[in-house]
Amino acid sequence: MTLQAPAPAGRVEGRRRHGGTPFGRPGPSLVSPESPPSPSDRVAVGFVAAAIALSALVNPKLPGHAGPVDLLIVGAVFVVFVWALRRRVPVRLPYAIPVALLMVTGLVAALFSGVHAVEGLTAVVQEIFLLLWSAAIATVCRTPWALGVVLRTWAVSATAWGGLLLLAVAGHVTSITGTGNRVASGTGALRGSTGSGFRARLFFDHPNMAGNYFMIAFFVMLACGYPRRLWLRVPALLVLLGAMAVTGSNAALFSLVGGVVVTLFLQIRVRAGMVRAVAFLTAAAVVITVVGLTVVAPLVNAAHQSSTSVLKDTVGRSARSATARESLFQWQFRLYERGDLIGIGPNGTQDALGASAAPAVKEAHNDYLGTLVERGPLGLLAVFALMAAVLARCVSFTRRPPPPRLAAVVPVPAALVGACAAFAFTAFTHEILHYRWLYALLGVVAAVYLLERRESAGSGGAAHAAPRA
Repeated sequence: MTLQAPAPAGRVEGRRRHGGTPFGRPGPSLVSPESPPSPSDRVAVGFVAAAIALSALVNPKLPGHAGPVDLLIVGAVFVVFVWALRRRVPVRLPYAIPVALLMVTGLVAALFSGVHAVEGLTAVVQEIFLLLWSAAIATVCRTPWALGVVLRTWAVSATAWGGLLLLAVAGHVTSITGTGNRVASGTGALRGSTGSGFRARLFFDHPNMAGNYFMIAFFVMLACGYPRRLWLRVPALLVLLGAMAVTGSNAALFSLVGGVVVTLFLQIRVRAGMVRAVAFLTAAAVVITVVGLTVVAPLVNAAHQSSTSVLKDTVGRSARSATARESLFQWQFRLYERGDLIGIGPNGTQDALGASAAPAVKEAHNDYLGTLVERGPLGLLAVFALMAAVLARCVSFTRRPPPPRLAAVVPVPAALVGACAAFAFTAFTHEILHYRWLYALLGVVAAVYLLERRESAGSGGAAHAAPRA
């Protein structure tokens, strides 16, 4: 969906003066030596980049389960929309329909359940906020220059946060590592986290959230290829992997493997053809299966019996976590069977499990099942519609190598698809629908999709209508 303020009569926009079309056919106005970004462009992109850079500041909590970074995001969204209005830039609203459906199902479930109305309304407000954040990124990243600034900022800032976490772990600075506790759901209070004395979380709510942040940043760095020099980029990637490792998140580890396989498959397909890509996928499936049966199972058992906390709190707890998840999911499905089509309301799973005398009273820990229980079948349909919208864009910009100017800032767009796949995998064991960097990633995906269509149309000499996000 695209919104655009009408241009005054007789006004010729900058894009036309420099030879581009009003719908994005590339001309020198897309940042080139003849047309550098204006001061207002730099301000808008700078606000978005600052919010991206400080994404790790999820705590301490503010009212409404907000964090310090949310103040920056609000400021960035406001600045971008004012900038778009003044510059008469089309405002992109990617994923508006599926997210609106998700919000409507959440609102209906919250109002009619009567039990979790406040929590449900809070969740809907959060979704509006996150949709606007995604829209701001998709809108401001209308040029390769702006997209490059955002992606490079994301990669560098995540590496800096990862380095800080590793130094804090090495120095046993628990005020930064956050080891041994986590933020209780819906509050800013800290509570002990059983068995996570080693697991670090930085300023995130819990170690799994921290692990997901560093894992997604790994794919962002692969996508933008920054730092440009390999001898700098490889250590930066290792810092991100090290930071992910000290969170002890098995979900991040397994999602990383899945995302890397998706990335390599798409990269091989576009460079060597589908036959070789399928051959790689088949070989990868065989290797993963063999390693899982012959290496992982004995390793998990040995780690469980190990006296080393690093092993025991990560790999060693895999079997225990899997058993706990299975029991939790069974009880959640019982909630759905005893409920109705509209759901029990967003964020209502934990209270409902407590009222049902379930052995484990926790949050949903599964976005698919949690959405079904809390928002009903239509809510789950909205999640699948959102995934389909993201998939359509990903398929579009990974069918062929990116155009030259887009390739200069996103040389490996397949890595963005790998990050989206990693999120989809993580959603089987954790709730990630309200992660700020998920919607930041979706905004980037929408921006890459639009830029790829515009740049490809221009390089082919055809004038296409404006692609709609």
